[in-house]
Amino acid sequence: MTTKKQRYYGLEWLRFLMALWMVVYHFGGIYGDMPALLRSFIGMGFFATSTFFMLSGFLLAHVALDHAGEMKQRGPLFVARRLCNLYPIHVITLLLALGLQLLQYPINPEGVHVYFNTHPYFPLDAEARSLFAERLSWPSALKHIALQLTLLQAWEPRFLWLNGASWSISALLFFYAVFPWLAPRLMRIQRWGLVLCGVWGLYALGPLLATLCGAFDHVTVGVLHRNPLFRLPEFLAGVLLYRALQSAWIADALRRFRYPLMALGLCGIPVGVWLLKVDGLHFYYLTHNGLLMPFQALVLLSATAFAAPRHAGVRHWARRLGESALCIFALHTPLIGPSARATRWLLAQWGTADLVAGTTRVMIPLWTLAFHLTLIVLLALLMQRFVVAPIRHWLEARLPEPVAPAESRMSLKTRTTTS
Repeated sequence: MTTKKQRYYGLEWLRFLMALWMVVYHFGGIYGDMPALLRSFIGMGFFATSTFFMLSGFLLAHVALDHAGEMKQRGPLFVARRLCNLYPIHVITLLLALGLQLLQYPINPEGVHVYFNTHPYFPLDAEARSLFAERLSWPSALKHIALQLTLLQAWEPRFLWLNGASWSISALLFFYAVFPWLAPRLMRIQRWGLVLCGVWGLYALGPLLATLCGAFDHVTVGVLHRNPLFRLPEFLAGVLLYRALQSAWIADALRRFRYPLMALGLCGIPVGVWLLKVDGLHFYYLTHNGLLMPFQALVLLSATAFAAPRHAGVRHWARRLGESALCIFALHTPLIGPSARATRWLLAQWGTADLVAGTTRVMIPLWTLAFHLTLIVLLALLMQRFVVAPIRHWLEARLPEPVAPAESRMSLKTRTTTS
């Protein structure tokens, strides 16, 4: 007989809010009247991505491991079930991005423009600017589509194309693939605090070395930004935080001090803003990768300590919004361009448009962000409920039945013989 595990409703709200932050982070560039201070805080959107990866490791450990810290399912079946959820979201948003690309931009024989991640505090030289202005040839573009179809695009460090946010889905697949081997071993660790510090140090080592070597080129930026090996420590930290929560004194301390701990964790955001303002060139890599991990861990752990809402409707919407977080994350980037164009057109039609200084381009005011967020959330909820969930259930129904571990089969056989 298995004991039903609790549901962390605080984490449902957390992953929904982190997804919303990423929408604001990526949409932020289209608002012409956003105050500089607000823009600097929104620019810390990578805090949300790191928290999301950490949260994924925590929740997966909670769902996929039994009370002894062992896998409930065999590794291949576990990965296949995870893929049943990831892949529909990825393919749908990939097709959406490709369709919007063809609608917005004419097909050019020279190829397509791609997006190069650059160090925001390192000025580009003439050679880099000329490289970024070149088009990606169609054979190379088709190869990149093949990478996306096989969920390997996170391993491409040079550029992003089509749905830029889909690199996170590619990284998640890698995390899921190594989870069955790593997670049970992490759960058996007694000195989890020391190991967690080691994971933190390992995570910060890459950006520290890159900073010391002055490697501020776009390839290094791409590797640190999305390479699954460099982002894996965030996911593993989430598993270790779940291991930490199995200690009664940790769980009790979180219940008693959840509000100050949450406030302390959120202090990581202004700390990051301050570090980037002091010396963005030398603190960007570290702020983006690793330096703020203790703050993110406090946010996650304190969110687990919030009790389940009393009202059934609130619990229902917490589940639905939490489940839609990955759809929000994957859906929003292809819609940035069309949303900006539609908003400018509507403002011009209503006669409320203001022009960007020195141009004939309509400025998009910050108040339209509320409508953009509402649109993204509604589309994600509909996509999750009426498209992704049915496809996932259909795919899971066609997977082979899980085989009980040898110990469970022996125990079952013993009970049957005894009875």
